[in-house]
Amino acid sequence: MYLTNRLPKLKKTLAIGFTTLALAMSFNAVGKGVELMSEAEVEGKAIFKKYGINDDLPKLGMSSLLQGEHLVEHVSRSVTINDEVRQSEAYLVQNTDEKGNIDLRIKYDPAKLDENDDVIAEIENATKIEYRLRNYAQSYDPSTVTATELDNGQVEIAFNYSKYGLPQDIAYFRNMRVKVIVENGQPVSMIIKNTKPFAYEKYTITEYRQLMSFVTLTDGRVVLEEKSISAKGSTSKGEPVTLATTVAPVVFYDDLKGANILSEDRLMEVSDPRFREAKIKLDRIFPLMGDMVRRQGIDVPLPFGVSVAYRKQDMNFGFTDFDIMGQELNEFFDPLKSIADVSAESFTVRGDVNILPFWNVYGLVGKIKVDANVDAEYTGQIGQEIKETLNNKLPGLGNAFCDGLSALCNRGTLSVPLDLNYDVVGIGTTLSVGYKQFFASVTGTYSRTRMEGSDKWGDGILTIQPMLGYQFAEYRAQIFVGAEYQGLKPNMEGEIAGVELGGETFYYNVGVDLDKWAYLIGFNKQFGKNYNLSVLYNQGETRSAFTVNFGYRF
Repeated sequence: MYLTNRLPKLKKTLAIGFTTLALAMSFNAVGKGVELMSEAEVEGKAIFKKYGINDDLPKLGMSSLLQGEHLVEHVSRSVTINDEVRQSEAYLVQNTDEKGNIDLRIKYDPAKLDENDDVIAEIENATKIEYRLRNYAQSYDPSTVTATELDNGQVEIAFNYSKYGLPQDIAYFRNMRVKVIVENGQPVSMIIKNTKPFAYEKYTITEYRQLMSFVTLTDGRVVLEEKSISAKGSTSKGEPVTLATTVAPVVFYDDLKGANILSEDRLMEVSDPRFREAKIKLDRIFPLMGDMVRRQGIDVPLPFGVSVAYRKQDMNFGFTDFDIMGQELNEFFDPLKSIADVSAESFTVRGDVNILPFWNVYGLVGKIKVDANVDAEYTGQIGQEIKETLNNKLPGLGNAFCDGLSALCNRGTLSVPLDLNYDVVGIGTTLSVGYKQFFASVTGTYSRTRMEGSDKWGDGILTIQPMLGYQFAEYRAQIFVGAEYQGLKPNMEGEIAGVELGGETFYYNVGVDLDKWAYLIGFNKQFGKNYNLSVLYNQGETRSAFTVNFGYRF
């Protein structure tokens, strides 16, 4: 015997409510938007302009590929763990066609790659990040810019990187302080140091220093001569590690002015036909319009996600009507004095994709377990009618009947326990907008449930969650408040398979008194560039719920 009723369908929506935390994946896409500059920011940009510093110069600390459309770079890398030293080197070759499409390749001699490291994969990952940075808007924070004129005629320009305009991949640059030495209106060097420890690749870095030197080409352009990075920290096992990376341009190509060669020897080496080559795939289809958003300095989350969620919802509600097999039974069971206590636990798995930076769609599957207890207020009317009929036939017989079966003749509570298990499927979407650290989102989910062992799906239910929130950019965390709407019908209806009355399957239609809206509050926290944890709490007149969601983006 199985039951397909609306009572657990109320619970199914509970399970769905938490899955609507697609906003946990979309929050990160609504970073800062268009903003008006403060007085300090205007002064900072004026300092850059006064001393001849280009707004793009800070980006060279994150990506040297911004210097031209056609260039070759030499990259050497050394990793020392305890006393073990791993050294590798390779070349990056960038070419841009007339339509702006970039072809980026790694050229290398296998003999110069350490066999213990997957150097090509590491260079490829780092290069993809640098490629994405070409689209980012202003990367530094103008409000932190200061200028100090030195005794030797040079000027020291200091600033911090922006808290908002950096993707999660290189968010550790928020913890950097930068100093640029300028002489005669030209940058001479740039030094970047960390102000606190941070996670980098597989390591925890405590000391970081990046030194860049600049050179003026024959065509008057100021370009990077060399970038060297040294870092000290520890592995996940606590072993001491030292990292050293050097990036040096080899040649800059210009369609009109020809080639500017910085190293003849390396240019000859990279031209060796025996060198192997690996092409780097740069562009991803989703999210559409992602580059346009990045140009505004807004971090766009990784396009695909998988998450698991647990939700527990408790409901307490009354009734308005009892209808069994088409017969109204309100005179026998008082709906206004009957109540139901329902507890539902759900576990779901969801897959999602960011179609646009502000639009996420997802699908989900899962299980719901419902424990319910219905306390129906029995009026005693059935016993009273039997009592009256018996007394009419034989005085006192009805009284004796009720004395023996008092539960049938007197008012009382009839408890009906339910223990049910359901499958749930659903689809949903989230739309998000943001301004600076503030954001708003609305999530909608359409779901259906089915009793385990049955092939019949129940009616669909719509859940909507509008939210407002604030994000702490430095900590990659968000808090939010809002509401949750569960589009439940004002009645529960269903059948009890295997039970028949008069040759018909037992069915019922019970009116319920439910509040469709509930308040909600929650937070979301990112861990690295791939993981995030969301917690949400709902509270309404007839329900409360607690939801935990853990996701992975790629």
